[in-house]
Amino acid sequence: MEYRSLHLPDRIEWDEDSLTDTYGRIVVTPLERGFGRTLGTALRRVLLSSLEGAAPVVARITGASHEFTPLPGVYQDVPDIVLNIKSLDIRHDGTGPGKLVLDMKGPASAKASDFKGDSFLHILNGDLPVAEVGQGSRLHIELIVERGKGYVTAEDWHDLGRGKEIGDILLDSWFGPVRKVNFEVESARVGDRTDYDKLSMEIQTDGTIGPREAMDSACDILLKHFEMILGGRSVASGSESEEDDGGEENYSNLPLGETAIAPRLAAILATAGIDTLGRLSSKTRAELLSVKNLGPASLKILEELLAQYDLGLSER
Repeated sequence: MEYRSLHLPDRIEWDEDSLTDTYGRIVVTPLERGFGRTLGTALRRVLLSSLEGAAPVVARITGASHEFTPLPGVYQDVPDIVLNIKSLDIRHDGTGPGKLVLDMKGPASAKASDFKGDSFLHILNGDLPVAEVGQGSRLHIELIVERGKGYVTAEDWHDLGRGKEIGDILLDSWFGPVRKVNFEVESARVGDRTDYDKLSMEIQTDGTIGPREAMDSACDILLKHFEMILGGRSVASGSESEEDDGGEENYSNLPLGETAIAPRLAAILATAGIDTLGRLSSKTRAELLSVKNLGPASLKILEELLAQYDLGLSER
């Protein structure tokens, strides 16, 4: 099929043999030269940064007035329990905030499946360990779960007015349901021509949505933007050109503002002249820790962000 002398793909297939609730591989071919990387890059960015998900925002642990309060009879420290809580995979089928409650008496091994609460909240990784409760002790946890997108730090939640009550422990919240996206562009043949593109994409999710649903949502988001551009374009719009060097995707010049980084963290980096992934990856851990208001927790977030783009910090 052709559109305006451009060849449109006639094969769009999911690999049914490997398709699961958390993994999917789709092939789109043949595409005009350059369109494989154009579509792959756009879809990857939307999949990783723009899809809604659910995450715990506030934790209230009876007996813990703050994150570093010891809990008698509980073998894990509060920071360890918080780390386990942040690993919960939660599907949120409602609209507003929801609540989950765990109430265990020892001896017991508390798991994610022991949380009970609003019917529109569903924990998918029920075997996730939460804490070990000793004989005669009790562990009571309340979680506030919300929907959102991207990454929101505890500091951001505080700036938004959350966590004002005594005992509220604000959490770093990662809402994105897509864990990883890889894409590969290969040559494809149409008749005697071999300069067409074959786009292969692998999508890994946390199970709260499947790869097909994630792809559908990403396409809907891009389509909505294109529709708005079409509706508002000028009659005298100029011509556009796009250069494709045929090489590997280079994210070095990608502005941090176009990633899922929290605005507060991006602002901190901007004060040090770090505004792209390339400039971030050129820094060592020591150099970043010397930036004012940037600590070990933020450093870990930045390393995870770079890993999403197959980048890392300098080791010099």
